[in-house]
Amino acid sequence: MKAILYRNLVLLKPYLFILLGITLMSPLLIVIPIQNFFKIAILGVLVITIHIVFLVWSYYLYLRISKNHSELTFLSLPVKQSTVINAHYFTAIILILLTLVTLAILSATALLFKGSGMEVTIDFTSVFMNISANLLTVSLILPLAEYKRLLKIPLIFWIIIVGAIIPNMIQYIDNLIGVFYIHTEVFSQYDMEIYLGCSIILFVITYILAINKARKNTITI
Repeated sequence: MKAILYRNLVLLKPYLFILLGITLMSPLLIVIPIQNFFKIAILGVLVITIHIVFLVWSYYLYLRISKNHSELTFLSLPVKQSTVINAHYFTAIILILLTLVTLAILSATALLFKGSGMEVTIDFTSVFMNISANLLTVSLILPLAEYKRLLKIPLIFWIIIVGAIIPNMIQYIDNLIGVFYIHTEVFSQYDMEIYLGCSIILFVITYILAINKARKNTITI
């Protein structure tokens, strides 16, 4: 699994370099002699950059795998297909954790610059969306969809689907339920929490499905 995991991380080098660069900005901002207001503004831009760039890094990974046809090479080697699946799911967990650690470092740095008249808040909504989008992407690509067919969707459209369409659809479930004279605002108030919860559940379920397919030699990645 180490070789496949290493391959995945190599394909994700642009994202890893961006994470490293953004992380190194934190100690740099501490020593730069500018007003704290501007430092917090810069940190805010960096946080937004992470939320946008890392929204569907997992989809980018599978596009690179498809382009290089490297999945054929690994599946032709004397390695269990379940090992390939474990490597892909483990890659998702690693990148999500690295993203969360980077966001935590930026947030902690911003709190250092907090002064009178300035308020620093952590936007958990964007964090939940980032995690949900990547978990959902992994869940849909590996076991539930034909691999090559799904990757025909352009990256920008996939970002719109998992970052805008699906979250907004969750909010409108309240209106759908209202048709049956059941009035609730749960889905509109806790849309990101519901999105995250469903993505985690789907991630676990599809992992089990993917492992079973791999043992039957029917997995396509």
